[in-house]
Amino acid sequence: MSQFTLDFEPALPERWPTLREYVAYLAMATAKPLKTQAADLDLAPSTLSRKLNPADGDTQRFNLDDFEAWLASTGEAPRVVAYLAAKYLDSDDSRRARLLSSAQALVAELARIVPALKESVA
Repeated sequence: MSQFTLDFEPALPERWPTLREYVAYLAMATAKPLKTQAADLDLAPSTLSRKLNPADGDTQRFNLDDFEAWLASTGEAPRVVAYLAAKYLDSDDSRRARLLSSAQALVAELARIVPALKESVA
């Protein structure tokens, strides 16, 4: 018998509104140290940090060439693609359909479990 779990975590785009913010998070969360990532991009660690977390008026920008080099360095492409898919390929209708399907599966599971619970209590 499998265990049912609920995931109350917000979707990736709800936690990180922009791809740059998500990449900045991944740069810190990935196993490869930021210093090594920066070296792979031929950047100083402070420059990479500035590009990923620019202050207002900062001229450093994380461009597409940086992005591709960063993906090659970290191997984080699958997580980035999952973020982009969640942000741009998922619609409100498909989210509602998934929720409805999950709710229907839960109701069916509860209908199966409740009689067994009643027997064990009685």
